[in-house]
Amino acid sequence: MFIFFAGGIAFGYFLVYPAIFHFLVKLSGQQFELLFTPGNYFKFLLKLTVPFGFLFEFPLIIMFLTSIHIVTAQQLRKSRKVLYFILVTVSVVLTPPDFISDFLVSIVLLVLFELGVLLSAYAGRKKQVAAS
Repeated sequence: MFIFFAGGIAFGYFLVYPAIFHFLVKLSGQQFELLFTPGNYFKFLLKLTVPFGFLFEFPLIIMFLTSIHIVTAQQLRKSRKVLYFILVTVSVVLTPPDFISDFLVSIVLLVLFELGVLLSAYAGRKKQVAAS
């Protein structure tokens, strides 16, 4: 779990944060004077990166739901189109309105979903072997 969480923090810090920060600085243009205080800077940084740490726990949550028999890998595969739409919508809502950050987060969420499906199938096979 820690590795997934740390990976999410790293993704948010190294990929999403620079894109969003550049977008916001560019948005202000010459109309505003930017004043960065350390407290506000770190508060913004934490509010942006910590949610990505939790989003990267998504495959483990799917595997957990499979292990307690709420969902199966077959159900996830069958409803893949709807879940893709939901994940892309979530990524657009979480990021500011620039294409690059929307695209980055969408791709990562879709990859995490597919990893969750693979882990779900693994957990399902492990349960079947244990039941035999």
